[in-house]
Amino acid sequence: MSCPLCFPKNENIIYQNDFFRVILVDDIPGYIRVITNKHIKEFSDLSDEEATRLMLAVKKIEKAMIKTLNPDKVNIAMLGNMVPHLHVHIIPRFKNDQWWPNATFCEKVRDFNYPSFDLEKLIQEIKKIES
Repeated sequence: MSCPLCFPKNENIIYQNDFFRVILVDDIPGYIRVITNKHIKEFSDLSDEEATRLMLAVKKIEKAMIKTLNPDKVNIAMLGNMVPHLHVHIIPRFKNDQWWPNATFCEKVRDFNYPSFDLEKLIQEIKKIES
């Protein structure tokens, strides 16, 4: 079986470096995924330097998301059960969104219109994550 994150198709990459890439996920407005470029199964497989670099990037993306989207909460998750390749989900959450207060992989409980935001501003903020 080939890993879909090692051989991605149609990713909306908004930032990439030698270690990871940041993609915009269409499922939820502002939803970001940070994916290691090489196949790494577990967070604990990273060196301390790599773990620090990844988590600092996640923190900066979360701050950019808060600044740009003003969500009620940001969910950050590393699951990997479906695709055992290290990746981090960074998901803006709004009270009364389709799943609130449950996780976004649960069944939707209502309709929700996401607030508008400046996607280009979010992308520009994310591109500054290693500066």
